[in-house]
Amino acid sequence: MLLCNTTSLFAIGDLRIAGARQVGMGLNSISMINAYSAYNNQAAGAYLERPTFGLYYAPVFLGQGVSNISGIIAVPIKKAGTFGISVNYFGYSLFNEKKVGLSYAMKLAKFISIGIQLDYLNAKIGNGYGSKNFATFELGVLAKPIDELSIAFHVYNPLKLYVDRATGEKVQTLFRLGLTYEAIKKFFISAQIEKDLKNKLIFRGGVEYTLKEIVSFRAGVATDPVTGTFGLGINLKQGLTFDAAFSYQGNLGFQPHFGIIYTMKKKRIIPKSTEINAVDDKTNTPKQDVITK
Repeated sequence: MLLCNTTSLFAIGDLRIAGARQVGMGLNSISMINAYSAYNNQAAGAYLERPTFGLYYAPVFLGQGVSNISGIIAVPIKKAGTFGISVNYFGYSLFNEKKVGLSYAMKLAKFISIGIQLDYLNAKIGNGYGSKNFATFELGVLAKPIDELSIAFHVYNPLKLYVDRATGEKVQTLFRLGLTYEAIKKFFISAQIEKDLKNKLIFRGGVEYTLKEIVSFRAGVATDPVTGTFGLGINLKQGLTFDAAFSYQGNLGFQPHFGIIYTMKKKRIIPKSTEINAVDDKTNTPKQDVITK
């Protein structure tokens, strides 16, 4: 019964969201800039300033062992762009999909960037049905005409790959357009529309408010199916961010989502506080320590 429910609700090769922050804001993602950019819209990764790592976990059917799990690494290199690796696992023992992506993003100018990702997809159905493998790609664009506004476009799998030619089933081809706007300081409004080649247009939208740069509160909605979401984020000085979200829609009921992001701290150099008057013998300059911010 679970196998039938899983395969009927989720088509093979569908693009799935990564990030509890994104879920909390109505399951929209492509115009947000953080670690999950390496998965959701590679072009946004060009605006990352430090290496960052993300993990995301969501049990799909509570108590049934069906999970959606993603891991992301994004590494910006000065004057060379941002390189990323993302891995996604969805399903359970009798039906599961794996997606591995290698991404690259670069700024074309201060206000616009592009990104591309090469994808390897594997779909496996148990009880002797076997597995299938696919290779495709996705690409995106992100523009920041002003610091407070991000506008993004992303397309997934423009190749129109067939899962089964006999039935005409294809891997999803998806077009998405979105924006995120900081209406007032630390208050973000984000919205996105998306359309594949066979289903209705979907709207996703949400808001986020961050209090004292420590706690973030989020809420959002999505259509087709109608879904309500809310979430919470905790930002720590050590470079760690913990996120949790809950979504509700008719077929799946309540679904929890959890995420963690670690961003490497920026190094800066300051004089030793205990040796203000110490002088380097060779350079005749104050001795310095490297510390992390």
